Amino acid sequence: MRQRITTLLVAAVFGVSAAAQAQAPAPAQTLNREAARLLSDFQSAGPHRAFVVSPDGRASWWAGASGADPALAIASALKRCLERTQQECKLHIVNNYTVAGHDWRELAPARSAGAVDIGRLRPQPYWSMRGPQLATGLLVWSHGYRAGRNSTESAPQSWVGQFTRLGYDLYRFDREWITDWASDATALADAVAKAKAMGYRRVILAGQSAGAWVSLAALQRGAAADGVISIAAAHHGTVEKMRDLTRARSEWQRVLEGIKHGPRLIVVNFADDAYDVGGRMDDARSILARNGVEAEIIDAPEGFKGHGAAADSSFSRKFGACFTAFIETGKKQAPC
Repeated sequence: MRQRITTLLVAAVFGVSAAAQAQAPAPAQTLNREAARLLSDFQSAGPHRAFVVSPDGRASWWAGASGADPALAIASALKRCLERTQQECKLHIVNNYTVAGHDWRELAPARSAGAVDIGRLRPQPYWSMRGPQLATGLLVWSHGYRAGRNSTESAPQSWVGQFTRLGYDLYRFDREWITDWASDATALADAVAKAKAMGYRRVILAGQSAGAWVSLAALQRGAAADGVISIAAAHHGTVEKMRDLTRARSEWQRVLEGIKHGPRLIVVNFADDAYDVGGRMDDARSILARNGVEAEIIDAPEGFKGHGAAADSSFSRKFGACFTAFIETGKKQAPC
C-alpha cells in the first residue's frame, strides 16, 4: 500500500503561508508507508528540522539542530537519507515550510511574514507563524545556559513540536548571559501582556534550566500566562560549586510561593542532576497544592538522567502527548 501526499496537503498540515505555496507549486510526491509514518513523527518535532525523500519514496528527517538557520538540520537529514537508501535524496520540508523542488532559502525566510518582536521576544527564525488571530496560542521558549557559550541560537527541546503541531506560534526569549533575574522575569511578564493584547488567546511559557527558572519567576511577577513547562529549573550553578546550598532551595521556595491559582504547571526534575540541591519537588508538591495551582510534578522519570535529559527525542515521544493534554485541558494521563 502506498500513500500519496501532495504538497498542498503538507502545506496545510504545516501552516505554510499562502505566499510560499504560490511560489512553490511542486508536484505531488509519493511516499511509502514508512515514509508517511516518518512524516507524522516529523510534524511533532521542534526546529531546526528538515524532511527529505529519496527517489523511491523513502524518507529521513533531522530535528533539534541548533544554529542561526536550518542548514545543519538539512545537511544532517540528507546525509542520513543517503546512508540509509544509497540514493541522492531531495529536500521537501524545512522547519514548517514546504520547499520541494526549490532552493529552501527562497521559500523559508529568516523571519515569518508579519511576525513582529513582542517586547524582548523574537519569532523563532525560519519558522512560519499563523499570527495572533489564527494561531491556537503562543509558546515562548526560554533556553538554558552553557558555560562560556552563547545559547541564543540553541534549539528548543523536541517536545515543543507537540505544541506547534496544535497550531501554536513559536517565539524565543533569548538572554545571552545571566545578569539581572528580576528584570528578565519582569520583561517576560510584560511580553506576555503584550502578546495577549495582540490577540493571542493562550500563552505558554516553557524552558529548560535557567529558562525554566525565568519562566516560573515571570509567573511570580504576575505574568498572565496560561501555563508553564519547567524542565530542570536552575540558576545557581552546579551543586559542587555552590557556597550556600540553602540559598538555592530558599529562592526556589520563594518563587513557588508567588505563583497562584490560574495557570497550569508542569515541573520536571531528573535524577543525577548536578544542579539540583534536593528536596525541590517536595517543595513544588506542597507549595503549589497549598496555593491551589493545577500542577503535574514529574520527579526523576525512569530512563532519563542528568540536567539535560529532556533534550533527547525519546523524552518527547514519551511525554509530549501528556504535556499537551494537561496544559490544554487539565487532563492527567500516563506517563505524566
